[in-house]
Amino acid sequence: MTATAVIVWIAGLVTFVPYAVYYLLFQAPRDQYAFLIASILFWIFGFWGVVSPVLMTLKIRHLLKTMESAGSGERLAEVLKGPAAKDVAIDLIATEHRLPRFVAAWIYTHALRRANGE
Repeated sequence: MTATAVIVWIAGLVTFVPYAVYYLLFQAPRDQYAFLIASILFWIFGFWGVVSPVLMTLKIRHLLKTMESAGSGERLAEVLKGPAAKDVAIDLIATEHRLPRFVAAWIYTHALRRANGE
């Protein structure tokens, strides 16, 4: 999902943004200036502010559906130790503490080791 969002953002960055700037500078009537400027700035700076929470919500939803369908305690433990739970935990640590994702992954790994008694 994240890779798809990155591809969409880059595609818009190399197609929509240059065309919108060209249209703004050379062809747009005065009443379209505000919309064009706002759409260009949104695509460059605001896209991830909208898409990131949606992606995080989808990851959490997938994890919760997997946990719900687990059935037994052993299966639930496997789900919680799986890659989906790890991704959600790392993303939550990163967003809640405003850390880069690699630092959150390092913290998660060391916290897991400490919890296991290593």
